[in-house]
Amino acid sequence: MAANFVDIAAFGYDEFFAASFRKEAESGELPARVVGHNRHYYEICCEKGRVSAKMSGAIRYVSVLKSELPAVGDWVAVSIRQDKGYIRRVLPRKNYFSRRSAGGVVDEQVIAANIDTAFLVMALDGNYNLKRLQRYLSIAAAARIKPVILLTKSDICENVDEKIRQTEAISEKVPVYAVSSLSNESFELVNSLVRPRETAVFVGSSGVGKSTLINLLLGEERLATGKVSAATNKGQHTTSARELILLKSGGIVIDTPGMRELQMWQDEELTGFEQIEELAKMCRFADCLHETEPDCAVKQAIEEGTLSAELFEMWKKQQSETRELRLQKEKSLKILETRRAKRKRGK
Repeated sequence: MAANFVDIAAFGYDEFFAASFRKEAESGELPARVVGHNRHYYEICCEKGRVSAKMSGAIRYVSVLKSELPAVGDWVAVSIRQDKGYIRRVLPRKNYFSRRSAGGVVDEQVIAANIDTAFLVMALDGNYNLKRLQRYLSIAAAARIKPVILLTKSDICENVDEKIRQTEAISEKVPVYAVSSLSNESFELVNSLVRPRETAVFVGSSGVGKSTLINLLLGEERLATGKVSAATNKGQHTTSARELILLKSGGIVIDTPGMRELQMWQDEELTGFEQIEELAKMCRFADCLHETEPDCAVKQAIEEGTLSAELFEMWKKQQSETRELRLQKEKSLKILETRRAKRKRGK
């Protein structure tokens, strides 16, 4: 065994990915995990160690959707030539966390791939926003990723227990923890939630303390951290690129740039809206819109105070956005698939 041999199982390589790699492996290829990405190249980790890599011309040519390109957390097939790597193929993903990308053509941007736990991070200051948290919960549920809610900066919040109750009211059975970077108990808690050979992604707005928490787990100031503006109560963008990090405990974490807005891509699960779904079953009409229809159980619950009007408005907004996105996706996918067909024909 070579002295620089790396056990890629420590990075989450299991039989699922091994089977995918063996099925289409070509001579000289190695399985590798994407651990970093910037504008010019990818950082990958394979049995030969950490290597800088570029996409092969073939993968650039056949990829029409942005989501088909490698993302941090992906397992890929690579060829190594001297000290450079070339990504030949992205292996099938177990899951991924994504959002709608910016631009005129509706497309999907993968934030991180092959995730076991998504830490949804929200600070107990001006960042506290249940509507944003509801979006994160819905996207995690749609991606089949286990969510855990971390309410940071508990040391500066005077009503922590009340904030936890408000959060639990919309998150159903999702675990909710109030943490502080100044607390050793918080370190022990978060560290216990990141299990060896499992991957956790930290998602949240800028300035909520994602990088601070990861530094706490690392035991060093490896990731840059920034302050929250006193004027705007918004954090500075300190993490500019996604990075996958192997902890001493054996767990794997991915830091992501702050996202104040997270536009959905997949049809979101109605996590947190279960009460509305159950009430809707008791409406007189099966297709009740809960607006002007008679004998509407949802409207009655709002009038009686057993259902939050704010929660209902959040549900309506999400339903509307889902319908609109579905129409936009259909139009854009037709354009992109036409482009793919032309490439296959060599035109």
